[in-house]
Amino acid sequence: MTITHIETFKVIVPLKPGLWNSPEFGPDVWDQRPIVIMKVHTDAGIVGLGELGKGKPEDAVHRDAPAFIGKSPLEFNLQELPCSGGTLDGFEMALYDIIGKAIGVPVYQLLGGKFHDRIPVAFCSGHRTPQDAADQARDAAEHGYRVYKVKASGSYANLPDRVRLIHETAGPNIAVRIDPNQKLSTPALAVSIADRLAGYNVECFESPVSQQNLDWYVLLRQKLHIPLALHLHHAQEVIAAVKREACDYINLGSPGMLGFQKGSTIAEAAGIPTWHGSGVGLAISDATFIHACAATKNATLPSDIVGTLLRQDDLVKESLQYEDGHVRVPEGPGLGVELDEEALERWGVK
Repeated sequence: MTITHIETFKVIVPLKPGLWNSPEFGPDVWDQRPIVIMKVHTDAGIVGLGELGKGKPEDAVHRDAPAFIGKSPLEFNLQELPCSGGTLDGFEMALYDIIGKAIGVPVYQLLGGKFHDRIPVAFCSGHRTPQDAADQARDAAEHGYRVYKVKASGSYANLPDRVRLIHETAGPNIAVRIDPNQKLSTPALAVSIADRLAGYNVECFESPVSQQNLDWYVLLRQKLHIPLALHLHHAQEVIAAVKREACDYINLGSPGMLGFQKGSTIAEAAGIPTWHGSGVGLAISDATFIHACAATKNATLPSDIVGTLLRQDDLVKESLQYEDGHVRVPEGPGLGVELDEEALERWGVK
């Protein structure tokens, strides 16, 4: 079996209205950034699916394609694929999808086997008014979600009111994950905000201040009464955080499934649980996140695998199965998702 050619398709799938920001904060434009879908064809008739992160250039796939065309998917060392950082996720997805389909097993089996049948998910939101956040958190709690993630980079002034109303409206069984995206200017500001959240069910503060200064995180762990999380991407960053004892939890958005497993294994050795980050993509990438979490023992915290929930279409024939605040691990061969060709055409852009 050899790779014969690679097709790419560019799509823009907007968010469902009202699910991310409240109208007062205006629309986010990041959902208008195109996403590239890949089809890696083989002479055996098996097609592997891949998806690049939003905004990644389509041309990059075709620049890297000659390293794959004419070769067998089985001849690559999947730990070190011959492609640029911008296309690594897409090619890794596609090759695992091909191999899984060829031998009739789900991708999680190729990653070492399954620890988890279902992956806990945090319902994620953008910048919302306190009442809008509370109403959405209540709906999330009624659907079984136990963590509600809120962005607080440009709207942290209303954060205490948001958390209070969420607690009063949704009840104490759904925790709030607070993500300022490193936009709080000083540790003192983070501490002053956290002090106003005492008594409420706050799961963690994720990346409140600049992660370029781990000394700030060491200080915050001494000052905060709630757990502290870092949003990291590479194993080297996890090692640095572990050495400094700079966090309680880690959100990993590592390049590729193997990158996620590598970072999580390091964190596990240090006793730090992880969750999988998300670019709020489509079902192909969401499926890879799910398989990676399923095969990673330490991935026990609710993950941000929400693209399928938030976008107007997921581009697959049968959507991923969300139930009771979890998403089921696909059991079909490969990634376990099948591309919806009509949807691909409907949302396609030049």
